[in-house]
Amino acid sequence: MTRLRRDMYRRKLEKYLSQCEDEQLIGLISAVVALQGGDSAPLNTVRDFPSQAIGAELGSPYHIPLWSIETLVNELLATPKARARETRPTRLLRTDRFNTLVLLHNTQIKLENAEDHLFLQSHDAFCTMSRIAQQQFAWQRGVRNAPTLYRSLLLYGSESAGEFFKKSTGISVADFVKVGMYLTSALGGRSWVDRRRDLTPIGITPEIREAALARFTIAHAEARVCANRMRLHRQQTAYRPSLLRNHPILTFGDNNVRLRAPIPELIAYRYTSGLYFDVVGGEGEVWKGIGHRFEIYVRDYLKVMMAPYDVAGESTYGSRKTQFRTPDVLISKAGKVVCAIECKAKRMSFQARFADDPVIEDARGFDEMAKGVLQLWRFFSHARSGRTSGLRVDEDCQAVIVTADSWLALAPVQAKQVFEKAHHLADRCGDIPAEDRRDIAFYSIDDVERALQYGTADGFLATCREVASGDKKEFMLSIAHASEQGIKRPYPFIDRLEELLPSPSPRRISQINDDAMHRDDGTGTAKPDL
Repeated sequence: MTRLRRDMYRRKLEKYLSQCEDEQLIGLISAVVALQGGDSAPLNTVRDFPSQAIGAELGSPYHIPLWSIETLVNELLATPKARARETRPTRLLRTDRFNTLVLLHNTQIKLENAEDHLFLQSHDAFCTMSRIAQQQFAWQRGVRNAPTLYRSLLLYGSESAGEFFKKSTGISVADFVKVGMYLTSALGGRSWVDRRRDLTPIGITPEIREAALARFTIAHAEARVCANRMRLHRQQTAYRPSLLRNHPILTFGDNNVRLRAPIPELIAYRYTSGLYFDVVGGEGEVWKGIGHRFEIYVRDYLKVMMAPYDVAGESTYGSRKTQFRTPDVLISKAGKVVCAIECKAKRMSFQARFADDPVIEDARGFDEMAKGVLQLWRFFSHARSGRTSGLRVDEDCQAVIVTADSWLALAPVQAKQVFEKAHHLADRCGDIPAEDRRDIAFYSIDDVERALQYGTADGFLATCREVASGDKKEFMLSIAHASEQGIKRPYPFIDRLEELLPSPSPRRISQINDDAMHRDDGTGTAKPDL
């Protein structure tokens, strides 16, 4: 019966999407996204959208989650259009009504629920929890914030990575980000903008603009071909690859002049975390540099946010013949290490995020997690036997692995497999007894940032212990740490953004769009600047 329901809702969704004109439906989607964000400007283009629902948040009956909208856009692009009959014209769904989007979303959710039910018949419920975490949590936090921007520019846009980006794209990372900021602002709340707008007031020449747009945009016809190829014979609807992660803007019209962004926030994702796509093909030196800068970032961030604790980076110990390295970051109090941290900068592949068995799908990445566990266990073993060259380690020292991606968010099944790999490695070493194989907490860096923004150093360490082996074992750090909130601290590196992203400021970029709005033709789209 479940398979019948799945097939029924699949056919129904495909029928509806085959009866939609892509550009008009994307216009409706972008208007609803803006309205949910609190912008009332597109209200006149969505006739049945209740004015009191402007700014509706998650949980409201008027709110359609952005992760669902992203899936819907991809399904729209991958669905063939209905053919007109000789006897009568093809019926088209109205694209000026909110209820049209509600109908599509409800049908999609019924399809996804039926698929989930089938999946759970042969898989552990924790597998579904991990998938949900991978799909939804990043959307709930958002990417338009200073920590994500600064960290992305530092890791993927500076030194060897920045050089690789410029060599492969023909423009600098700073110029790419400026164009991205302009596009995010320009397309937030507007149906479309003209690609030819003059950006020289923010130092962007037409040549730089077009080079950047080549990374942000994809022509509508090409998008349909790519979306169909990406989502063909893939897993469940909700967990299929998304074209919008690489190309958040679709172009329409002669010479692809009309730029449309169904979800403008994905533009910000593209010029922050999405910079990874542009440097993933770099040589070993590129990735070695990314790993080194991630370690430095974690150390420097904790130095500020973990005061009055002492925070130090990696050092070496041992004899001249046999040298060992400490974990990447050591947090100490009263001369004793109370927290040892390993840092892992590797990103998780899309396939691994939603695979039936992520550990098999991205074995190299999970092997790196296991090696990090081994490094921590070896350090504890050496400290207990007095081999750490005078470095004193507290007997309750907490071990943590901080990742640049959410490898083990609500994923106890994968965490267990990582520990099994680590135990195998430790057994091969032969000198790491069971008492030194301590419980370890796995956190993504954005989870660490969120927890410390709203809490104290003592609260952070206490929560680390609870998540590793206490009552909140395997919780996400920020969720377990919620009870410690009560303060809010600013991001410590906000002033460093100017070093990586020279002027003009985001305020000046926003002004360009404000000026354009004054030339609006009254339909919600600005007249082109020619």
